[in-house]
Amino acid sequence: MEKYLTNLNWWKSLSQQWRQAFGISVMRHENNPSETEFEMLMNLQVLRLAGPSAPFPSCSIELTDLSGLSAMSKLETVIITHHKIETIEEVAALSQLKSLFLFNNQIKSLKGIEGLYNLEQLYVQCNRIETIKEVETLVNLRELYISDNNITSLNGLTEAHSDKLRKFVCLPNDQLKQKEIIHIERELGIRCR
Repeated sequence: MEKYLTNLNWWKSLSQQWRQAFGISVMRHENNPSETEFEMLMNLQVLRLAGPSAPFPSCSIELTDLSGLSAMSKLETVIITHHKIETIEEVAALSQLKSLFLFNNQIKSLKGIEGLYNLEQLYVQCNRIETIKEVETLVNLRELYISDNNITSLNGLTEAHSDKLRKFVCLPNDQLKQKEIIHIERELGIRCR
């Protein structure tokens, strides 16, 4: 009973948009979750919330933040696309995360991902990101998609990324200079697409 009350307090602390998103997309109702549903929510390994403008939407509202993720420590894959997310700092608590898909949002910064050492896939294309400096410590990345942003430099990619990073899509990025691409390809051996 105590665990249920703790979970219920967490539920009530969520913003209205997150209670709706979980209700619509995960539980398929908008009542308070049952004990079993709380258990299921807290143990989710994959969460997909594709916004209303996505080709295959699963969420009829547009989220403006990632605050609903903070207590979901078992998540390994997060897919929150076609929303109005601007910051992603809440993902810092998701240490088990292997795949993060946040494309088609309004993200301005990757601040929050620096400690996600298990991250293998990061898809943040079609946002407003200006730098990828935060990926410097994420040497387990196999796939990195950063096209259609406001990126001017590829600082953040290092020789340590060379071994595992096999898919790196950075084009188009209108502000990205050709010399940056040449440096990454020649010096680090990472092919830029």
